Amino acid sequence: MQTISLAATPAAFLLPSRSIHVTAGKLALIGMLFTTFFLFTAGYHFPGGASHYPNWALAIVDGAKLPATVAQREVGLPLLYILGGFPWSRSFVGITLIFAAFAVLIPVLVYWSLVRASPTVAFYMGLVCIVSLSPFTYLKFFYPDQADMFFNLLAVTLLIEFFWTGRFRMLYFFTLAALAASFTRTAGNLMYPVLMAIAFVTVRGRLRHYFGCALIFVLATGLYQWHRYEIFDMRNQSSAPSGKGMQIFYSTYLYLGDFGYRLSPDDGPNTKTLLDKLRQELQPNVRESALVKRALPDDPPEFMENHVYANTPEELFEKIATQPNEEYWAILMGIEPSDQYYLDVAKEIARSHPWYIVQYSMRNLWHALFDPGYATTRYNTLGYIQTGNDFMPGSQGWGVRSEDPVTQYGLRAAHEMEYFPLKGQPHAVQWIFTAVENLWLKYFWKYIWITSLLIGAAWTGAFSGALCWAVPRTTDCRALVRAGVNKLMAPVIAASALLLYQDLATAMFSQPNHRYFHMTEPLRLVIAGFGVAFVMGVLSSVWPTRIAAIGTSPDQPKREGVVSAIQQYDVLDGYFGSRRAQWIFWLVLVNAGLFVWWTFSMIAHTWVTSPPA
Repeated sequence: MQTISLAATPAAFLLPSRSIHVTAGKLALIGMLFTTFFLFTAGYHFPGGASHYPNWALAIVDGAKLPATVAQREVGLPLLYILGGFPWSRSFVGITLIFAAFAVLIPVLVYWSLVRASPTVAFYMGLVCIVSLSPFTYLKFFYPDQADMFFNLLAVTLLIEFFWTGRFRMLYFFTLAALAASFTRTAGNLMYPVLMAIAFVTVRGRLRHYFGCALIFVLATGLYQWHRYEIFDMRNQSSAPSGKGMQIFYSTYLYLGDFGYRLSPDDGPNTKTLLDKLRQELQPNVRESALVKRALPDDPPEFMENHVYANTPEELFEKIATQPNEEYWAILMGIEPSDQYYLDVAKEIARSHPWYIVQYSMRNLWHALFDPGYATTRYNTLGYIQTGNDFMPGSQGWGVRSEDPVTQYGLRAAHEMEYFPLKGQPHAVQWIFTAVENLWLKYFWKYIWITSLLIGAAWTGAFSGALCWAVPRTTDCRALVRAGVNKLMAPVIAASALLLYQDLATAMFSQPNHRYFHMTEPLRLVIAGFGVAFVMGVLSSVWPTRIAAIGTSPDQPKREGVVSAIQQYDVLDGYFGSRRAQWIFWLVLVNAGLFVWWTFSMIAHTWVTSPPA
């Protein structure tokens, strides 16, 4: 019997257990192995603008003020920097461990989102989440991507649990998770009223709980606005610091050339003033222009010579108006310090060309959802192109032109950022890493294609459920109800609303590159999982009839018997199935041990003996 159990336990890692918490723990253990592997191999990235977040954390701790340029960011990641001890240690180890904990939990949250629909589907979608590498892609990327991915998935998981159980404590937990998500990414709070409305229509119940959650959200949001008012010293500012105008003007300007439009004085008085100032500040020649020097201080010499200095002031003016790109946008942004001014220019462009806004938004939304990897890239005038995919853990940010200097935080931080652990690993580890990277790049598009089909199935189920809600007394609707579509409709709608919101925000105000796609992958897998559950429900409603028509099949009972036998002799489930607290304790202990191992390795390789500057 013991021999059978020892043989069954490894096989059981690829099967859901009879106990839900044991199954979730299996995903956590597998996630720990992947997370630890990438902790010991992946390179750090500290891209342009990443310094805003630790600087915000330092300002909170020191009671200092922040410049208006940081107002485009949110407080969520700075708070995680504080939680990771950065203001005192000047080390990125703490924030990396927080991101690593998120990476371990993301597949578990995918599982918990789906488990009440189908434990089997939930387990395998959790495995797909791990194999997709989405929890680990931005593990060492110091932007809000990892935190945004985790908090949005946590909010959806808690909301779906509320749909299934009707327990209002889950609605309160959802509110807290939604607050964390809204503090992590700009405009993240806009979806909360929509999701609350879906919750009320689905569950109903006592209104005081909904009002209580809304009050918590409003009070927390108000407190955050007070914090921004103080830390950006708004009482002494001529205009409220913000990044809204910069971001909206970025997208409304960037795609003009793609659809045959130009930046024109006819768009409105603010646009005319902007262009008049541009023409004036490009004088007497482009090479001597203070505007160009101010706006593009670090651009590559070859780009400056070929696409900036090679032009007369009038030629460059015309190119900026008709051939938008990020460098020309930076020149325009150097003209006027007021963020509100650029918001007004963006509004004029939208009023003059409303169909253009729809054109580029819908094109970008399609790419964001089903065909990512398109952008207007830096240091060229190629426009909107397919950029291809990059395996972020396999590259290193140190030394890249657009990277913020980390030396301002001391030698310890600089040494950590410069250290690329993969280069010091044994050849076997490097070979495994390369094989993982190659497989990921090879099959990534098939993964997108398959999940897109499953998302389409989920949306079909939700749409069918909505029709049956409106017209319930039909034969087809009764069949769909038997297939469980009425239970899947609200979770699919809620998860899809958040996915579409995030992708639409990317489409309208940013670019549909792979980075923004990776941020939504766990949400996509949750929706795809419901798509699988919907298809299985439909098939199960007609399968018995087909079996009766063609006779019983001996293969299915055998497969079920093998699976049942493996589950029966699974040591983990046999012992921890009735010992949930012990299972959680050992999972935390193993995870802590792996993280401590990596922490000591980082200290040994990167920390200096002298105190940080």
